[in-house]
Amino acid sequence: MFEQLFYKAILSYKARSKKQKHTKIVSLATMYISFLQLSILCVVSIVLVRATNSSFFLFYETYTLIFYVVLTGFVLYIFNSMYYNGKRMLQIKNRAIKDKVTATEIWKLWSIPVVIFGLGLILLKAT
Repeated sequence: MFEQLFYKAILSYKARSKKQKHTKIVSLATMYISFLQLSILCVVSIVLVRATNSSFFLFYETYTLIFYVVLTGFVLYIFNSMYYNGKRMLQIKNRAIKDKVTATEIWKLWSIPVVIFGLGLILLKAT
């Protein structure tokens, strides 16, 4: 799933009227996938903390939670930049060509993680 979204992001950035270098496009697609994974991870962690009736959010200060989210985002970006590189990129490209993947508008792709973060905030405020 993430590989398909990664290649859709690359195609979407290539389809824009403003042409960019390939390395910049891959960097933007990697940032998109990292943000998507971070949003899913935040929702899952909120659900788990709420399900166990833990006082994790009350115990730590806001600064500590923000630090953990930023650190996790940085680690995810580094992992994804190493994962979607070289041979893996060629495999994704060949599979996408075989499946005839088309570009999607950028705002539609970026709305997915924003909606997931919104869901996380709603779950955080409930109860």
